[in-house]
Amino acid sequence: IMIRWLQGQLSEWRRFDVGLLLGVMALMGIGVTVIASAVLRSPDLADAPRRQALYGLMGMLLIFLISSVNYRIWGAFQHILYVAILALLMLALIAGRSQIAPVRRWLEIASFNIQPAELAKPLLILSLGRFLADREGKIDSFRTVLLAFAYLLLPAILIFLQPNLSTAVVILVIGLSMLFAWGIRPRHLFTIGLMSAPLALGAWTIMLPYMRGRLLHFLGLQPDPNTAYNLTQALITIGSGGLWGTGWGQSPQNVWGFLRVRHTDFIFAVLAGEFGLVGALSVLTLYLWVLGRIFRIAWRAEDTYGRLIAVGVGTWIAFQALVNIGMNVGLMPVAGLPLPFISYGGSALLSLCLGIGLVQSVRIHREGFTMRA
Repeated sequence: IMIRWLQGQLSEWRRFDVGLLLGVMALMGIGVTVIASAVLRSPDLADAPRRQALYGLMGMLLIFLISSVNYRIWGAFQHILYVAILALLMLALIAGRSQIAPVRRWLEIASFNIQPAELAKPLLILSLGRFLADREGKIDSFRTVLLAFAYLLLPAILIFLQPNLSTAVVILVIGLSMLFAWGIRPRHLFTIGLMSAPLALGAWTIMLPYMRGRLLHFLGLQPDPNTAYNLTQALITIGSGGLWGTGWGQSPQNVWGFLRVRHTDFIFAVLAGEFGLVGALSVLTLYLWVLGRIFRIAWRAEDTYGRLIAVGVGTWIAFQALVNIGMNVGLMPVAGLPLPFISYGGSALLSLCLGIGLVQSVRIHREGFTMRA
């Protein structure tokens, strides 16, 4: 019996997508390298590269750990996961902290700073995925679609109230991609859109001034000096790179500190400035490689739940990369979304690694195993 069990385990791990893992590792390695350059002349951030490397090692361990667990098991805890999401987000609103008032996004637990909104992304994918998979035969029911949208909307509202508009949008985009993969009818989507219009108007009225300023600046309706400054410095940094780049730690806007939040929001500008067009295109190629592997796993998933998990994780990475890079080159509004696997941040990186582990689990555990609470 033991020999058969070991043979089964070996057979499962042979399905592990090494190509996906290598792509993620390459992006994390690039991230540590560029972060080290971005904080080179910032003594208060001198420890950031070491911390990011440590987060990366923890993330690798998390990928293997989550991969080893059959993803269907998580579905048995759908309600617990959803309640955990809401509890963490509400706790952040009540006891959260930030250096910028009135922002409440971080929880300090045992000297670690945790951002619940980042953890909410993979947990919501697991929870919403199970909710939709269990109702696969009710695609034509508008009531089911309405419940699914409410399921998605509640955590998005709690995140928006932190306030964190960009992450709330990510949550909505992830959920909508899963609804599309589930097979939502266009008429239902149109109706939901009409019903959501008052919510969007309400969100605009309570949005903080700097958030409205960024959107209005992007639309060309109201110049915002702060947004214009950051974007101008990012474009100068990218333009200075040319084909091959200025070299590691040599970008003028980085050296003289003109480019703000260059280790997080505007890290792509540093990368493009110091490694040039060749470096930027190499990173884009890596993203396409990783996303191609993820959506391939989604296409070949054995069941609806596995497909929805992979689609959710793939959309999460694709949307954040698109918005961050677009923001750096002026094609998207300025938003506080990290560049996946590259920007500095432990919560974001570990949450992404959790997502990659779930996708690997979908590929590894393909037998007809089911479990319900």
